[in-house]
Amino acid sequence: MEGRTNSRSQHEVSRRQTLSALGATGTAVSGLAGVPTAVVGDSGREKRITILAAGEESHETVSVSKRWYKHKQQALKVKEALSNRHSDERDLHSVGIERGGRTIDGLRSKRVLASFVPGASQEAKDAVPSSVEGIPVRTEESERPEQTDCYTGASYDGDNDTDEDVYGGRAVRGVKNINDGDSTFTTVEKATLCCRVYLDGTKYIMGCRHMLNGDNCDGLDVSNVGWGRLNNSGTVAHRGDAVEAYQKFDMALMNLKFPNSDEILYDIADEPSGGIVGRVTGDGIDYLQADSTPDFIVRKRGRTTCKTSGTIQEARKDVSPCIGVTEQNQIISSAEQKQGDSGGPVYIHRSDLSDPDDLYLLHIATRKTPDNGYAQGSSANVMNQQENVTFGGNPYNGQ
Repeated sequence: MEGRTNSRSQHEVSRRQTLSALGATGTAVSGLAGVPTAVVGDSGREKRITILAAGEESHETVSVSKRWYKHKQQALKVKEALSNRHSDERDLHSVGIERGGRTIDGLRSKRVLASFVPGASQEAKDAVPSSVEGIPVRTEESERPEQTDCYTGASYDGDNDTDEDVYGGRAVRGVKNINDGDSTFTTVEKATLCCRVYLDGTKYIMGCRHMLNGDNCDGLDVSNVGWGRLNNSGTVAHRGDAVEAYQKFDMALMNLKFPNSDEILYDIADEPSGGIVGRVTGDGIDYLQADSTPDFIVRKRGRTTCKTSGTIQEARKDVSPCIGVTEQNQIISSAEQKQGDSGGPVYIHRSDLSDPDDLYLLHIATRKTPDNGYAQGSSANVMNQQENVTFGGNPYNGQ
């Protein structure tokens, strides 16, 4: 364990440099749904919390004041209570947590944000209190997030090489009717691959669910859909099949059709060194959002916008894009999102002078916010906690 002092404040940060914590076999680590990230230390007026992790192994921790941590926990309870209390209100499309207007021991406070569709009744908005147990609550009117874009961005034209290894950030297309043979399958949506993940010890490439059928609000038979990429001849080649699809995250796990000749790598497009080794934890999301002078800039990759970056704008946002569907624990990052970027990775970069750089997935980008075109999607942490999806797996071995 190596200790260092963060130059931006007095908060001491500790980072585990070794990648052996990721597990020698790449098997998934058991997780319990709904259980928050554990506090790893408690002394005096401070708590040490995990902000970056792979499975249950802490990769980076930070000390925060107990006063801020108690405030943060209270804000989470208020957000959940309001979500449950107003779940039947059709004009309320999302409830999330944003940065507040004050600081607590150097970290920004939390505030609950309730978003109504334009023209919502004043009675519905008045039913949401302005404060609950000391936590401010703000209401706004904003467009209900669209589930799918029309994907008119630039298409992938091939890179004219023979390397067909798969990794995050690369262009992809959903394909359907795959059981009818390669000569008859049809394409669905242009999108972007997210990253390599593991589920029950098996390696997959992650992408967005709606690229497989055009809309996350509809049902999906994963047995007849998959993914493909343009080959050098300009036609779409069927590269793999969908194995699992999670409507609550707008996320799908996909395999390789020819695993003996191709490989799913932990790399991210346009990152010269390293790859995804873990996830940002729930406490890590809250800390990064609250940091008053952030040096944790989030990075994003997408087939249309290529390389963009930003900061966390809102977190823990449960979104109902259509009746009967709730997408959970979404994050909004100020990285630009355009048509065709859906499924791409949004992540944190940590430089390592002696080894390849470590990247930690923050969230999958499944849509853009309607007002400012920011990237939005479910957090990697909620996927790990609820479905035991892990990020990283095998130690770095040069692949």
